[in-house]
Amino acid sequence: MGKKIKVFLVDDHEIFRDGVKQLITNESDMEVTGTASDGEEAIAAIQEAKPDVVIMDIRMPGLNGLETSQNIIKSGSNVNIIFFSLYDREDYVISALEMGAHGYILKDTSNKIFLNGIRAVANGQFFFTGEVSDILVKKYRELKQEKGIPDVHQSFSLPSLSKRELEILNMIRIGKTNKEIAEAFGLSVRTIETHRLNMLRKFKTSNLDEILKVTEKYNDED
Repeated sequence: MGKKIKVFLVDDHEIFRDGVKQLITNESDMEVTGTASDGEEAIAAIQEAKPDVVIMDIRMPGLNGLETSQNIIKSGSNVNIIFFSLYDREDYVISALEMGAHGYILKDTSNKIFLNGIRAVANGQFFFTGEVSDILVKKYRELKQEKGIPDVHQSFSLPSLSKRELEILNMIRIGKTNKEIAEAFGLSVRTIETHRLNMLRKFKTSNLDEILKVTEKYNDED
């Protein structure tokens, strides 16, 4: 068995800390190396425990989770922080990301997702549960609009397709086969296949359904 993931828990509710500790302890690839009930206690204890991942509550008396995490990072501790919170407020999520957190998981998530989040963050990845991801995507798009950067759908710009390709795409959308499309335009089946291949290359995908979905959404927005 390889090295276990060392996890440190910071939460002001003892019952919650004990429950999460038991959940993690039951996993063969991770262990809890320490716990703290507030930010002040956590800062000193984490420097001593040297965990791989810190599970941090965001709302605590005294130093809150954001302030505690900032102090931990400034102290030079080489840990990845996951905020584990009841709250999906945009200001909390954005502040956590700007502060340098590697994850933000809501407390009503499933045990499996929570544990997979720990593993992902321990491997240097970022992990955000669905609701939190929605907030980040929304904020990202707002920032792009403020800076005048086109939205992601425009990276799949319809003008990049030729008139013939658009016509073929519309035929595909209504369920026509290559043979039926070829007959409709007086072309060979091989020519239709070539057009399909060119569209896949332009959209940098191997799945024509992705092009259909993107262009359909683009048309809806227009």
